[in-house]
Amino acid sequence: MNLIPMLLTGALIAGGLGAHTLLDNQPVTEQTNAPSLTINELQAKTIALDTSKGGLVTNTQTVENYGSKTYKISIVNQNTEYTVDIDASTGDALIVNQQMKE
Repeated sequence: MNLIPMLLTGALIAGGLGAHTLLDNQPVTEQTNAPSLTINELQAKTIALDTSKGGLVTNTQTVENYGSKTYKISIVNQNTEYTVDIDASTGDALIVNQQMKE
């Protein structure tokens, strides 16, 4: 009478080991995050200052529209105010507005 419980216990253990082996052979999928290809705010300020040939950054805004990120940077250089829009993905100056201060 001890034989039946022993056989059942052995079958459960063997089945569990077999299932564990099957699970171990499953392909492992690693999740990777692609590196960000956008520039940061400091880099955008540097590009804007190069565009305005120097000056003092007075305001910085980050604008996101339809998945596109743009930095709007305001600069005062002597008697001229600049507003430079920098594309965060390319680092290109998209729009450069300049206005003489009174």
